[in-house]
Amino acid sequence: ARRGAGGGRGGRSTSRSSNTEEIPISDGLPFRYNCVDTILTNPPFGTKQNAGIDIAFLRAATRMASRAVYSFHKSSTRAYLVKRVKEWGYDVEVVAQMKYDIPKVYKFHTQDSVDVEVDLIRVIIS
Repeated sequence: ARRGAGGGRGGRSTSRSSNTEEIPISDGLPFRYNCVDTILTNPPFGTKQNAGIDIAFLRAATRMASRAVYSFHKSSTRAYLVKRVKEWGYDVEVVAQMKYDIPKVYKFHTQDSVDVEVDLIRVIIS
């Protein structure tokens, strides 16, 4: 799998990936590349005030995992998400589809609760 393409907001630190290429660490997390086998993440949905944060979480997870990343995302973003992950050089698959009930917790929520279609995706690192 390829490392270092796309994602991030810049940065000055670097780390050496498994293919010995110098790659900037731009996610701000003090963890080295491939420091764990598998990551399971439930990032905030990348909508409204958090546009793009789901991609940032997923990108950081792919940097730190050596085997696989499992991550929850809104099903409506599936095509975009799969495209981005493939641009990074990884294989990706939807391993589960479900509905998640989100209760009204923020002022911008207009309903008492809403069911959101959610995918559990698997990004294959190696």
